[in-house]
Amino acid sequence: GLVTGVIGVGQDITKLRMITMEQERIADDLARLIDNANAPIFGVDTKGLITEWNRKAVEISGFTKQETVGQSLVTHFIHQVFRKSVQAVLDQALSSQEVGNF
Repeated sequence: GLVTGVIGVGQDITKLRMITMEQERIADDLARLIDNANAPIFGVDTKGLITEWNRKAVEISGFTKQETVGQSLVTHFIHQVFRKSVQAVLDQALSSQEVGNF
């Protein structure tokens, strides 16, 4: 064979790009809100490893975000006296149980 023609398909992705840009803007706004909050905010994954550590957490703990991310919150950053109770609260939260003030 010889090529005798070409077929092209196009799709307008303007709306998709606008939605994606809006989602990125919202995510950026939320990340700034967390990082600049006047309260320590940290995140952990389902294994209890730190995924987020805001500026106030750095200020209070003395540990940088780089030092904490990927580390076990309970094992490395909770005093031994409180580890069992903190782990219990995390386990409850991770199993979708409501957790009151701790």
